[in-house]
Amino acid sequence: GANSVVEMYSRAEELGLDSVLFSEHGRKSSVDWFSSFADEVRGLDAGRCTPLVGLETKVADFEGSLDTTESIIGVCDLVMASVHRFPHELNPRGNPDNLSADEVIETEFRLARAAISNPLVDILGHPFGMCLRRFKVTPPDARFLDLIEVAAEHQVCFEINAHYHEDLWKLIRWCQELGAPISLGSNAHDTHSVGRVLDSLEADASRASN
Repeated sequence: GANSVVEMYSRAEELGLDSVLFSEHGRKSSVDWFSSFADEVRGLDAGRCTPLVGLETKVADFEGSLDTTESIIGVCDLVMASVHRFPHELNPRGNPDNLSADEVIETEFRLARAAISNPLVDILGHPFGMCLRRFKVTPPDARFLDLIEVAAEHQVCFEINAHYHEDLWKLIRWCQELGAPISLGSNAHDTHSVGRVLDSLEADASRASN
């Protein structure tokens, strides 16, 4: 991101957050620096806000493999798996394979479902984020519910992300109804975005009450 670990943590403290997960992007090639990052988070002069070492890593295939290593996972408090591209893509931009909307939805669903089944995964990051942002395809409610049911079965946190998702409260309600644990994500890559998901939830609640 644009700011340091210390700056991000200071902002989280200013906002009165109880905890903050530094879900740094990492892959197998990150082994040279990830432990230093983890040490930096654990070395914070922590106050009431608990800093946690996290990893956001790519779902590599339809078996739920992760683009990371055991040594990286070993220094993390929580591991987030995200669908960042489809397997074997050479150009992960636009829709180079001319996939239909249904194919896009089902491909991301299969990858996300496989990731949830991986016992190393604690959080499913920005569910259907590829559909919503890259392909501009909105999955039907039924597919969101299917994925939440799988998350509930494996007790993997379903991330509700302020950058990717529009109706945050609907997703929260579905997770509560189906018994899936929830992770609230601000997708913060700078200090201005820390806690954004809480602002979005408050704004949505205010609009609903009016």
